[in-house]
Amino acid sequence: MNRRKAIAGIVLFGGAVYAGVRGLRLFSTADLSQLPGHRALIAELAEMIIPRTDTPGAKDAAAEDFIITMIKDCTPRKSQYNFMQGLSDVTAYTRRHYGCTFMECTQEQRTEVIAHFEERDRPFSGLAGKVSRKLSGDAFFQTLKRYTIQGYCTSKQGATKGLAYDYVPGAFRGCVPLQPGQKCWAT
Repeated sequence: MNRRKAIAGIVLFGGAVYAGVRGLRLFSTADLSQLPGHRALIAELAEMIIPRTDTPGAKDAAAEDFIITMIKDCTPRKSQYNFMQGLSDVTAYTRRHYGCTFMECTQEQRTEVIAHFEERDRPFSGLAGKVSRKLSGDAFFQTLKRYTIQGYCTSKQGATKGLAYDYVPGAFRGCVPLQPGQKCWAT
């Protein structure tokens, strides 16, 4: 046996084991009937991503309703399972580390929880990331962050008060430099 065949066999065996372990999630289905019960937790997590300042936050834009709808109707089954598992993980993590629920945590503790899950769910780069995403779906925090931003930016509150909105934009100018302190454009 030559070295290339041995290395290829090891890589193939390792990939098969990884796919087998991660593939067990394919047979698990997410219980989406519990999703509306997590509305308050989803709202608080979304508010941590886009907090209220001088502009409305994610709760003001009702991003939690958008997230729940997107998870139920537009998210692949693997990512639905990861999202529901992630909500359970947030609850377990806050109980284990702080002895309370996420809703009862202080602002500093909530920031630490968000940072932990953002680091935990950071995707691999390159080919490994593509393979991992294909086999096991999007991670919890990636899904939460993407839908929070999408829900905020497409809501009336986010588009008109959080972003610069011009109802009748006028002539198209392809490259216009932003002024210091200017909001991003919604249109």
